[in-house]
Amino acid sequence: MEKYFFEAFEGMDRLGPGSKESTLKALSMYKIRNDNHSVLDIGCGNGIHTMILADEMKNASILAIDNSKTFIENLNNKAKEHGISDKVIGKCISMFEMPFEDKSFDLIWSEGAIYIAGFENGLRDWKRFIKDGGYLICSEISWLVDSPSQEIYEFWNSEYPEMDTVENKIKQIVNAGYTYKSHFISPVTDWTDNYYTPLEKNLNIMREKYIDNDTAQQVIGILQKEIDLYKKYKDEYSYVFYIMTK
Repeated sequence: MEKYFFEAFEGMDRLGPGSKESTLKALSMYKIRNDNHSVLDIGCGNGIHTMILADEMKNASILAIDNSKTFIENLNNKAKEHGISDKVIGKCISMFEMPFEDKSFDLIWSEGAIYIAGFENGLRDWKRFIKDGGYLICSEISWLVDSPSQEIYEFWNSEYPEMDTVENKIKQIVNAGYTYKSHFISPVTDWTDNYYTPLEKNLNIMREKYIDNDTAQQVIGILQKEIDLYKKYKDEYSYVFYIMTK
């Protein structure tokens, strides 16, 4: 089953909702001004936003981690091609086994990955790696309404029970001992143009290719359901960037 999921995302620039514009908007809220920024990118995936950070933060040292060796190899190859392998280093490290010293980073960045740890667990467990006054910037799927429709609530409650409203996410940030700075909601195009549209094209190809393959069709069905639900309920949830300081 796993190989069909990988095939569904083959050739895609992004493995989840996002955009260069959203990454840059979030980065614009990072207010530390020093000569040598130390950045930890947790759950970097194929590194598309890592390279955006590197392009904008000319004096930053960026350590990007993911538990996929393939993603890390691709990221390190990109850094080498761009001549920045001295400042962007990818390592295959689990976010659950990070071997860093306390207060090592000015900025921890995590796009669409903190849910793997669980939002509150991530806030708590990652805090010690941030320097005093340093930043944590992450994106987290959140409810935009207090009472979501039953169908979409049941879907996401089974996928990610920690999903909550923006207001409650901000309370969790404060309760974890951070200073909440700001947030913004990712636009619909982060979901459609950059993620679901290319994914749906891949699914249509696979639908014909594996017409008699029940396992492949099951994978296609799972992903298509998520796309269809988003189209129906896109006003009720989204990724939200949260900006906070230690």
